[in-house]
Amino acid sequence: MASNIATLRKDLSTPGLIATVRKQFSKIKDGRRQASISHSLPDTLCAALAMFQFKFPSLLQFDRICRTDSVRARNLRRLYSLEDVASDTEMRKILDPVKPSELRAAFRAVHSSAQRGKVMEDFTVFGNQLLLSIDGTGQFSSTKVSCPQCAVKTNRAGETTFYHQLLAAAIVHPDRKTALPLDFEPIVRADGNAKNDCERNAGKRLLKSVHQHYAKRDFIVLEDALGANGPHVQTLLDHGMDYIIAIKPVGNRSLFELMHERFGRDDVSEAEEALENGTRRCYRFADDFPINDSHPNIRVNMLEYWVVDKKGKTTNFSWITNLEITEDNVHEIARAGRTRWRIENELFNVLKNHGYELEHNFGHGKQNLSSTLAGLMLLAFLTDQIQNHACALYKAARAKSLTLKTMWASMQTIIDLLDIPDWKTLWLLIAKPDDRPAMIALIDSS
Repeated sequence: MASNIATLRKDLSTPGLIATVRKQFSKIKDGRRQASISHSLPDTLCAALAMFQFKFPSLLQFDRICRTDSVRARNLRRLYSLEDVASDTEMRKILDPVKPSELRAAFRAVHSSAQRGKVMEDFTVFGNQLLLSIDGTGQFSSTKVSCPQCAVKTNRAGETTFYHQLLAAAIVHPDRKTALPLDFEPIVRADGNAKNDCERNAGKRLLKSVHQHYAKRDFIVLEDALGANGPHVQTLLDHGMDYIIAIKPVGNRSLFELMHERFGRDDVSEAEEALENGTRRCYRFADDFPINDSHPNIRVNMLEYWVVDKKGKTTNFSWITNLEITEDNVHEIARAGRTRWRIENELFNVLKNHGYELEHNFGHGKQNLSSTLAGLMLLAFLTDQIQNHACALYKAARAKSLTLKTMWASMQTIIDLLDIPDWKTLWLLIAKPDDRPAMIALIDSS
């Protein structure tokens, strides 16, 4: 029955990844007095991870199920090796003091497993480099609920909004609809109230963390036009990171003016190519531009690239980079630059619209709760992505599901109805629907 489907990979399957993550959770210092601890911190972190992996829409619903549905509760305890599950109120209380940065070790451990399992080889470009897309997104907004770390903005009508954002770094590839979260940094009130200042400050912390914890990896950082400023580019260079950063005529006017001044000169390369499908791709590039008047010592190479479809519609792109641009690699650099959107489409969009519920207020707390829960959601997403890339049994289950939400619903239905012994059984029940009666009979008789 199961012999024609590959077995679970030791480190890159759900049980292996949960064991890896739990090992790192056990190293996080628990500041509570030992005499008052009724639920361990690793158990509570793993329970929150379970909530996100099974796509519960709220912490309250997760709590109600664990309190009232004995089958599901037993399954969750078995699958995540939990002694017990804290109530929603207790979970918020336990997780609130946990700093988001303390989750980074779990991200690193998962990525180390992926590295050993040769997953990263499928994401390399330009030989042995990795594209690291960095972007920010909103995770919470309210005119009533707030915490000391909420950023604050007031509109013209005098209405005050409290909100949380986060900056994420994810490994992407032009040929793969996959984004692997590598690290994240909350954008909180302590950074200031202006969005640009907040994101830039968070960016400094994020790049420092990536450089510190992934020093052996060779990254090409992909960013939007917010990163096209002298201090930020210098930070990237100081960390030994290459970059491809989008630029716009409005915000980077001097670069476009300098390029236009060079039109027709030998140091500007231009070409147009007609493709078989009727599309034309065109480019113009030159090197050694000052990034702006304020930082003339920071030199960048500039690429203008535009695609004209068979109906005559033109789409324009422009980037700065420290990579040498040649006629041999110009299209490859453009493809890499356009891959920045993977973090929007394959990460943030999925987290918000396909079952993870990033913008839902799972818990706000008084210290770190909102950001820490967002980090755990990113970690759950990462484990899903790793399995979808590397675990044949998980991929088989995913292939049998019409949509992501269908798969999440199947997972919840199964743990509602059956006492399943392990993760392999769960995935087989989804991946092999024709064999379900025999599998269920086997489960019932055991």
